[in-house]
Amino acid sequence: MVKLDEIDLKLIYLLRDNSRLSISELAEILGVSRPTVRARIEKLEKERIIRGYTIKISPELERAENIVIMIIKTDTPEKLEEFDEIIEINKFTSKKYIIKIAVENMEQLRQVVEKAGFEVIEIMPVLEMRERERPIKIRVPFKCDYCGKDIVEEPIVYKYRNKVYFFCCETCFREFKKARENLEKVRLSKEQKVKNTHSHQDHTHS
Repeated sequence: MVKLDEIDLKLIYLLRDNSRLSISELAEILGVSRPTVRARIEKLEKERIIRGYTIKISPELERAENIVIMIIKTDTPEKLEEFDEIIEINKFTSKKYIIKIAVENMEQLRQVVEKAGFEVIEIMPVLEMRERERPIKIRVPFKCDYCGKDIVEEPIVYKYRNKVYFFCCETCFREFKKARENLEKVRLSKEQKVKNTHSHQDHTHS
């Protein structure tokens, strides 16, 4: 079992969101030194939690097949399972789906559409696939940056002033933002008082 702490987890989320971030940028966001970030990345790579970023041609394209992404609408989604050409099905509303179809030619695609009986909302040919290996999913409890409780579900990730914070729920997220806004108001108020004091002193001396 790989042991990860909060810095490791935040680092993973940052790299999953943007794998192009530099060591310096990661160190600034996480509030740690560059050697620390470098050591953590090396550890995660060694454990194969982070595996890099690559561009790959779709295996289906290498077999000289045409890959097409479709947004469709259907009342009979079970029929989609009957076609070997439909290699991926993703549901996003009660009747709408995003499907991936692999066919040798456009005539075969037309036959699939007609036989499956779905309504095509949008069709997009796939020319190239950019594939990035995802980190291994590991359930490691870490704490909400507002309430301090262990986060057991997918966390809410928030970036504020070049720092990254994790929250267990929308309520903690809202309260955190509210607290930050109040602190910001207090800070601005203090700065204004200091300016007023200096202005008064300058006026007195003159």
